[in-house]
Amino acid sequence: MRFTVDDEPVEAEPRPGQCLRTLLRETGHFEVKKGCDAGDCGACSVLVDGVPLHSCVYPALRVDGRAVTTAAGLGTPDALGPVQQSFVDHAGFQCGFCTAGMVVTASTLTPDQLPDLPRLMKGNLCRCTGYRSIREAIAGAGADADRAGPSHGVGHSVAAPAGRRVVAGREPYTLDVALPGTLHLVVLRSPHAHARIRSIDTSAAAALPGVVRVFTSADAPSTAFSTARHAQRFDDPDDTYVLDRVVRFRGQRVAAVVAESVAVAEAPSSMVRVPIVAFGGCGSGPQAGSWSFSTVRRVTPVPSMKALNRPPRSLW
Repeated sequence: MRFTVDDEPVEAEPRPGQCLRTLLRETGHFEVKKGCDAGDCGACSVLVDGVPLHSCVYPALRVDGRAVTTAAGLGTPDALGPVQQSFVDHAGFQCGFCTAGMVVTASTLTPDQLPDLPRLMKGNLCRCTGYRSIREAIAGAGADADRAGPSHGVGHSVAAPAGRRVVAGREPYTLDVALPGTLHLVVLRSPHAHARIRSIDTSAAAALPGVVRVFTSADAPSTAFSTARHAQRFDDPDDTYVLDRVVRFRGQRVAAVVAESVAVAEAPSSMVRVPIVAFGGCGSGPQAGSWSFSTVRRVTPVPSMKALNRPPRSLW
């Protein structure tokens, strides 16, 4: 498959079902941020043939033969585009995580659309600014005092030192740093509210290429800890384990897959077989059964099992 990203030719073979966001970031375009992955926040917004869209819900296969533009393609920190410069001039951001996507969508607006900004920008959410500075940046109005560099702060509104990189999508955030050898962990969670796990068969999952390890309660430390949040730490019992054989609520973690990529880590989820004894509500007896995990998953950093095993109590 061939397409262009910011006028640069790209050849790639997306995986079945892969979204455009992950394909772009796998090719080094970290200006496309990983946000909600549900098409809600707009941090991953890009232009496809000039049309803004959320790349986290856009199938990668659809960009074959088309032109993709990211925030980095609208301008560079040394030569910003008009909308990017306006965001810097009006301080249209705080943390800046949403800004690359915000700038991409705003770059498509025309002057006659400005009165309808709440509707046109509803697909780009900001958790910091309250939107006033963003509205002023897009409209190009409301500028106050001249902004100056950090060494000329007296009598001026000081511009954010990283502002020009933020609006160009070039300011790295935590997930924008590619570290060779990074492993990814997917937590497998229970679909039952109350059950006792008889055993967990991980052999098929562990045999998949790219899977490094499958953790179960047999691998977890025996040190219990508290998940309560009362004022006094020792008011609450240590009654929780990293991975447990007893399930007490839907979504409780019972296993974890560590692999060389998120896609590989998610693939074995349906291969982990778990024979159980499930308990119903009041008055209902136990029922034997089994399930394979294809439910809620969560990507988290790989924990150190040794770090969690701090007898006699885990105090953090």
